[in-house]
Amino acid sequence: MATARTARSRRKVRKVKDKWKEKVWYEIYATPEFGGVFIGYTPANDPSLVLGRVAETSLRDLTGDPTKHMHRVYFKIFGITGNKAIAQYYGHDTTREFMRSQIRRRRSRIDAILDVTTQDGYKVRTKAVVLTAYRADAKQKSDLRKKMVEIIKAMAKEKTFPQYVQAMLFGEMAERIKNECKKIFPVRNVIVYKSEVLSLAKKEENEGFVKEAEETVAE
Repeated sequence: MATARTARSRRKVRKVKDKWKEKVWYEIYATPEFGGVFIGYTPANDPSLVLGRVAETSLRDLTGDPTKHMHRVYFKIFGITGNKAIAQYYGHDTTREFMRSQIRRRRSRIDAILDVTTQDGYKVRTKAVVLTAYRADAKQKSDLRKKMVEIIKAMAKEKTFPQYVQAMLFGEMAERIKNECKKIFPVRNVIVYKSEVLSLAKKEENEGFVKEAEETVAE
């Protein structure tokens, strides 16, 4: 009996190992407008299973800049060519530890959360926060929030999707908000702490790319 159980266990182990042997490791790359940088790997035994997966990386790993360690960036796979998966920017967030470290007593936090459409038609949910040097009253908070919303909307209108994403991730947006808001009230810091792509402007083109990629794999 013991021998039979041992044999069955070995067969199960072999089956598990065989399943992994069947999988192909796909290399994930960002779209050309984001530099076509390598993001990571994902395994699958069918290329169709890779489509729609979301890959996570840190902005530090993506750029080589150690000061960007607090931001996590997400890319969603929408196309396959051979063993390469093409992924579009999908959003970012900021670690809770970093956010907690920025918040102090006797100071105010003013959040702005809004959906904007970029110059080329991509819809992005953007979340930013102004942290004041000391406590602000209700009127000052309202004025600061209005200014944040005004700046974010203006930047979306004047920038393409890649430009807008870069402004969020690399500080241009936070710097512009800070420079304008400190005219209203002393500001300690501004953080664009989260974003999410709600819709792609070129969805039809992306679907065409996926179809073409699938045909290439089939060949």
